[in-house]
Amino acid sequence: MTYAPLRLEDYDISPTHGFLPSEPPLRRLPDPYYAPWEDIMDRFNQYLLAHHIRRLVRKMPVLSTEKLSTQAEYRRAFSILSFMGHAHVWGRNGAVSEPASEFLPASIAVPWVAVAEFLQLNPVVCCAGVCHWNWQILDDTADDLMDIDNLGTIHTFSGSLDESWFYLVTTAIEAKCARGLSAILDATAAVERDDMSQVTRSLHQIAYALGEANIILERMYERCDPYVFYWKIREFLAGWENMEDAGLPYGVLYEGVDDTDTFSLDNWNSLFRRFRKYAGGSAAQTPLLQALDIALGIKHFPTGERGPQSSVAEARNKLRAQGVPEPPTVNSYLVQMRDYMPGGHRRFLEDLAATCRIREYVLLECSDSLLHMGTASDPRVLLRQAYNGCVDLIKTFRDKHIMIVSRYIIAPAKNGPMSPQRVAVPESSKLMPPVAYMQAMAKQTSRLQSGGRMGGDSLSADPTMYPQTNIAATLKSSEQPVSKCPMQNMLAANTRPKSVTVQVVSEAQDVGRLARKLEDGAVARGTGGTDAIQFLKQVRNETAQTRI
Repeated sequence: MTYAPLRLEDYDISPTHGFLPSEPPLRRLPDPYYAPWEDIMDRFNQYLLAHHIRRLVRKMPVLSTEKLSTQAEYRRAFSILSFMGHAHVWGRNGAVSEPASEFLPASIAVPWVAVAEFLQLNPVVCCAGVCHWNWQILDDTADDLMDIDNLGTIHTFSGSLDESWFYLVTTAIEAKCARGLSAILDATAAVERDDMSQVTRSLHQIAYALGEANIILERMYERCDPYVFYWKIREFLAGWENMEDAGLPYGVLYEGVDDTDTFSLDNWNSLFRRFRKYAGGSAAQTPLLQALDIALGIKHFPTGERGPQSSVAEARNKLRAQGVPEPPTVNSYLVQMRDYMPGGHRRFLEDLAATCRIREYVLLECSDSLLHMGTASDPRVLLRQAYNGCVDLIKTFRDKHIMIVSRYIIAPAKNGPMSPQRVAVPESSKLMPPVAYMQAMAKQTSRLQSGGRMGGDSLSADPTMYPQTNIAATLKSSEQPVSKCPMQNMLAANTRPKSVTVQVVSEAQDVGRLARKLEDGAVARGTGGTDAIQFLKQVRNETAQTRI
């Protein structure tokens, strides 16, 4: 196959900003047609704090995406729909033990799916939505416009500085490593020309970018508090895959898509097949680290499994004998995470894997005997040192990532919340004597049986919306006879009068929450749904084993 040099611009990648857009993301969609979205985002944090998001989202009209005309507008739409969508699913009223929402209203689901299809990624919060397309420059006259101290976020779920800083660390790393992407392409081209000195220089440039990335990652601790992240922020970044413990065993139903408006109660199982399961935001969704892995020939295998083990000499002999690269990346989770990247970035990784042969070049040029006898000035010794230096810096970066996960997820999960206990009481019983409360419950039961629905907000009956119920809890319930109609079972489960006994609980005792205290031996899952520590340690170890 004839080698054809890759151009970053062909994959919507900026030579100066890397996987970030070359210009700051839009802070508002210009067409007033999208005012219903932007009006909510203007006071998004206040609405979320007051538990108004679900009501406002349900009242929004279903807007068409046909009035979006530029890539920047589609990115803005994806970002704000992601914030509103996850706020609707996870933005429950904890004071009344409101569950996560298994239904995403058509006002969000329909345009979100359409925008995601245009951008060629999944309709769920991802690294692109909250980090790549959610930043602004604070001082246009600064010497380094993309310095982390000159960046701000456009939106957050919590309105906290901690959440902004969490996103901006990733944003700044992406910007600083842009030169590394250009160096990868330079090194790839130099391998084809057999230009050893240029390969070595390019590897040094990659190492410089990785050094800056390590420095920025260490700054995570400066302005993002682990307690705030785990208990107040992290749940909003979760998806709906492997989230049974958080109250979403089937995923989320995107109303208005996948023929969800045509299901029949006589075929209830057909509805479950229309639920979608997506991982949440994850560092594995950034194309940067995957590009570096591909460039340096770092292979990753399914979590919990070891790939083919061979010495450097065996790998070199195989290359000489067969003239083919080693097996491609087969870690299914990492490959799956490419579906959460924009289409152009995903294609870049695929084309880079098909053309980049840096590791193979170093293996063939640097024999063990030469390295033992060669001088420090030997070009082949310098090439090997430059290559191993890059591998060591990626391994260091992953060590730091493991430390962050341990401090920001594992430790808070084991220690539990330090906040004062709160009183969980049914919403209708507040400031009401028992008799009045029972009367209110009877009225609510009557309204539901006539076509209303339960939820964090009180709305009139709307046949285009699904009841705000917890399907999983209902199907598992054995407290009453099971009706032939699952919808009737759900109504009955949600309308039985509840006890007015005041129950004192803490966040650590909450059932169906991602942010909760874990018992000894329990697995701490990342927002992507994986066993976070096991996955990260294996990826780190596989990186270290790549040294030559």
